Amino acid sequence: MNTKTGRYICIHGHFYQPPRENPWLDAIEKEESASPYHDWNERITAECYGPNSRSRIQDNQGVITRISNNFKQISFNFGPTLLSWMEGKAPGVLKGIQWGDLQSRKTFGEHGNALAQAYNHIILPLALERDIVTQVRWGQADFRKRFNREPEGLWLPETAVDLRTLKVLAQEGIKFTILAPHQAKRFRPLGQKEWTENQGNLNTRRPYWCRLPEGQKIALFFYDGDLSHGIAFKDTLESGEALRQGLLNGFETREEAPQLVHVATDWESYGHHHAFGDMALAYALHLLEQDPGLELINYGYYLARYPPQFEVELNENTSWSCAHGLERWRSDCGCCNGSPGQHQAWRAPLREGLDRLKKELDRLFEAQAAVLLKDPWEARDAYIGVVLDRSAENLERFFVEQGGKRTFSPAERVKVLKLLEMQRHGLLMFTSCGWFFDEISGLETTQILKYACRAIQLAGDFGSDLEPRLLQSLQQAPSNLKEYGTGAGVWEKKVAAVRLDLDQVLAHYALGMIYRNREQEEKTYCYRISRKDQVIVPQKGAHLSIGHLQGSSTITLEGKESLFAVIHFGGIDFQCWLKTLESQADYETLKKELLRLYKTASLGDVYDRVNRFFGERRYYLKDLFSEERQKLIEVILQEGMENHIRLMEKWVEEDMGTMIKLVDLGVPWPKPMEMTLNLIFERALQKGLAEALTHPHRLDLLEEFFSRSRELGYPLSKEKIWEAIQEKIEKAVVRLGADPDPAGLFAAIQGVIQTARQMAVPLPLWNIQNSFLDACRVLPENRPWDRGPYKAFAREIEIPPELISWRAE
Repeated sequence: MNTKTGRYICIHGHFYQPPRENPWLDAIEKEESASPYHDWNERITAECYGPNSRSRIQDNQGVITRISNNFKQISFNFGPTLLSWMEGKAPGVLKGIQWGDLQSRKTFGEHGNALAQAYNHIILPLALERDIVTQVRWGQADFRKRFNREPEGLWLPETAVDLRTLKVLAQEGIKFTILAPHQAKRFRPLGQKEWTENQGNLNTRRPYWCRLPEGQKIALFFYDGDLSHGIAFKDTLESGEALRQGLLNGFETREEAPQLVHVATDWESYGHHHAFGDMALAYALHLLEQDPGLELINYGYYLARYPPQFEVELNENTSWSCAHGLERWRSDCGCCNGSPGQHQAWRAPLREGLDRLKKELDRLFEAQAAVLLKDPWEARDAYIGVVLDRSAENLERFFVEQGGKRTFSPAERVKVLKLLEMQRHGLLMFTSCGWFFDEISGLETTQILKYACRAIQLAGDFGSDLEPRLLQSLQQAPSNLKEYGTGAGVWEKKVAAVRLDLDQVLAHYALGMIYRNREQEEKTYCYRISRKDQVIVPQKGAHLSIGHLQGSSTITLEGKESLFAVIHFGGIDFQCWLKTLESQADYETLKKELLRLYKTASLGDVYDRVNRFFGERRYYLKDLFSEERQKLIEVILQEGMENHIRLMEKWVEEDMGTMIKLVDLGVPWPKPMEMTLNLIFERALQKGLAEALTHPHRLDLLEEFFSRSRELGYPLSKEKIWEAIQEKIEKAVVRLGADPDPAGLFAAIQGVIQTARQMAVPLPLWNIQNSFLDACRVLPENRPWDRGPYKAFAREIEIPPELISWRAE
């Protein structure tokens, strides 16, 4: 510990992405703007969050000398909804984050680096006090699950603050938070009467007490604004040395008291906004760690060692990202992302409409839940336990605790869960990103409107139609784009159009069964579907499918049994009908009649009979979930495409000599030939990789691909080749934990890498190294495993084995 110089450095990162899940599926659908990744969570995890858990430090020759888990040495907070996504989609990265906090506790006397965050990043001073309480309690509950301890500090979304919010933090046991320097109004030493107005002269190198109503207090840290701005928006992250020097420049040489130079930024700066920013940070931390004149520290430990000697009064209703206080989240204040000529006049009507909707949802919730629960608002706070663990045992515990002496019927359980989900979506619809950007039809604003739509749908199950009043507000919210006109146009085209109910889930399942083998019972997104009966009859490219399905939501437990009929007229022309099962005998009679008609009569007769029995409501291919629809279309079209591809392959084979001659002469191929070659060679590469990675030492197809590629001057560029190889190897590496004998898989991957090298297509190993390092963190705990093959493979991909974190130990 550095008690001589009293110089300390703390780097804080705010890791956050807004919740992106489809409210009806509880899953993130493909986001094209995040391409080539599936969605923005996946993309920024790959570019930023993951790299910071295993950042490289290299020597002058580019050889890895150290792998740095930056989370061990920085202060950080993660959005709970982001960590929830990581748990299922990036467990290796999550393990690295958790390991970083665990190690920091060992270094800093049980004061960990991780801070909590208000649950889904709403602007707390604009919320009702009971919603602030829920956001804080939900954030704390998620933190306890992830880090197995109580949080000392909590990050306020956008650092938006008022005394009411700080009072809730203090009441819930939070010791400190972090703010921007302009959010301090005035300050003074403890025990003195005179205040000093903050006119840019606030000393950010010390903590401050903030006195709260009812005699409470909370510690505040004000980050260095200039340094933080340099990291986020200037060139401070150009190199590790530049970052180190910028931090050292933050000290005041004439100051004798202990000094804490600290910065806070959105963490996307370190890898997403600034490529390789994680490596600059890792190297800066390495240099600072070696400096005997200072100490890296976190806020909790610093506060324990140096309690505040000054106090501060706040500029209330301020934030770090709006020069007008909180107006960015409720008015056209001028703060924007710089889209030329675009206004944000939609912000105020959107805020007013959602505020009014929230009041109506709250009234409905309180009236309905009071009949079923001993305390509706206490139950809402406790509901986070169910959100984090929806197991039957945990759900039972929740009902016992919240029901008092009541024993809930199945129907009452569904009611309670629908009411609580209505509240959850009522909170999600205030996620701050919905107002942050420039256009109401953007990804983030559309997302919060979807949450509002789901809340309204759930309210409808209790007899309340809340949509018309919200639409009145949205009609007053002008879009910058003519195609939408107003927020009401966005609602119609991008929100209401994707609304689902359980019937649509069953129809989705029934439509997909014709071309896809289904288990007797399986989970589709957040629904369980059980196939009670099904008959599929093909006829000259058409199909008739009849059956009996049972479906239920894993979230609300709502269930339904339906009969279905699907007529596939050929190609991608489908229609599906549903009807509630009334008696098994009626179903059996209908099934026999339709099967007889289908075999002996025209498809039109079958269609008429189905229409009479099921009614006019029907579902089409467009009603399938978007990603599933795309998969089904590909399956349907695959046979036809295969025939065309075989003809193209034959053409290429017959004209191979001509193509090689054109290469020798330096004459470009005709466009049709070039496009065909790209398609054929991409297909050949995929086949070769599939064989090589499934069967070690089966490299024939891959070697043939490379041989032909070389003859033709690589019609499929080397860059595309190694991108495809990387993607396949990354997916193979993820399987390591499930493979009882990884030696065969390692041999297969090594064979692919060596073949590529021999054929003069050297692979960039960066992404493969990342996948391998993450896989090592999540190796199974419940069986013995040999590190030998792992170490050998590490050397193959140029990672010193001694630098690997095994199971994040």
